[in-house]
Amino acid sequence: MHSTAETFAALVVTLLTAHQWADHCAQTDHQAAHKGRPEADSGTTNAESWWALCGHLVSYHAVMVVMLAVSVVALDLRVTFAGCSAGVGFSAVSHGFWDRRWPVRAWMRRTGSADFAEQPFGRYTVDQGWHVLCLWLSALLVVKV
Repeated sequence: MHSTAETFAALVVTLLTAHQWADHCAQTDHQAAHKGRPEADSGTTNAESWWALCGHLVSYHAVMVVMLAVSVVALDLRVTFAGCSAGVGFSAVSHGFWDRRWPVRAWMRRTGSADFAEQPFGRYTVDQGWHVLCLWLSALLVVKV
């Protein structure tokens, strides 16, 4: 029997690995380019933007669910269906929120990083930081719900 701390550690590694692969290897160029809220000069309609985001969220979380299931079985982790549902559900909502891009820009401007917010690397770095924090929270939900 694994302790809660051991289960949490295994889940954090699993969710971070799933994130890295799904966000950088499974996401299509089209999804990456169009999933953010459409802007006046982007040529992306609101519907196209939402479809791109939904496609990304489905493939991303399919990877997460498979990796989570494999880890739970292979490592004999004691988690509940409710906990896994809460963790994956929170991940889907939070990931979709940050991937709309405007929340990242707003956060950066609010915290004194307006110049960094205008640089693609700056937005990407903060976006990834939020995703990692939310995955940590997702792992907590899995073990505590």
